[in-house]
Amino acid sequence: MLRRFTPAAAVAVAVAATGATAASEEGGRREATASLGITINQGNTESQRYHLSAEYLERSNAHRYSANLELNRGQDDTGEEDVNNSRVGVGYDRFFHGPWYAYSSASWRQDRQADLRQRYVLSGGAGYQFFDSDRLRLSAETGPTYVSEQTIETEERTREAAARWALDYRQDLAEETLRLFHRHELIVVTNDVEQWFLTTRTGLRLPLRANLSASLQLNYDYDNSPPPSAESDYDATTLVNLTYSW
Repeated sequence: MLRRFTPAAAVAVAVAATGATAASEEGGRREATASLGITINQGNTESQRYHLSAEYLERSNAHRYSANLELNRGQDDTGEEDVNNSRVGVGYDRFFHGPWYAYSSASWRQDRQADLRQRYVLSGGAGYQFFDSDRLRLSAETGPTYVSEQTIETEERTREAAARWALDYRQDLAEETLRLFHRHELIVVTNDVEQWFLTTRTGLRLPLRANLSASLQLNYDYDNSPPPSAESDYDATTLVNLTYSW
């Protein structure tokens, strides 16, 4: 089911590898997670759903590197594909004055049901790290952005200047028992504020044993100006995953 490997995925691997070297040299910390969710219904309802995601983070005193990957595939009870979307992202942050940092990020996304062949988002700007500990992490960032998008049905390609606002929050509600997390990214096209899209990831993670945990997560993506052939202006997915961290 998961056959596509994009150039952005190769960039993600390269950035993660570079980050590992830099953080190791400066005594930083490393975090990595991989999550898998599979739902197969048989009997009166025949359907299949597959979800795979991974995240990687390297942090030293002055540098932070990140990479993420997300794949979703599914078939309905007639065997027709009704879920096919992917996302890859990479980022680099340079801390230069206390909690302030300069960021750069790149992402690639596709969604067949949303008539989206590909969307590239490149952004750079300023961020502020409110908290950054094992128990609590909170940061926000904003900056100018470039968006390149192509539809599947008409193959129309658009290139727009935009603005980006993002937030990353993670907190352990109780030590080694329950973790709450939320991330969102809002992109608004500057010459038409009616064109905007939002990506959010919110959930709870419960440790099971050693490095294994279970998570309940809501993925919500909204496009305020989707292509006319898109099936809907939003995607909302509730996931129950097994997550391995190291």
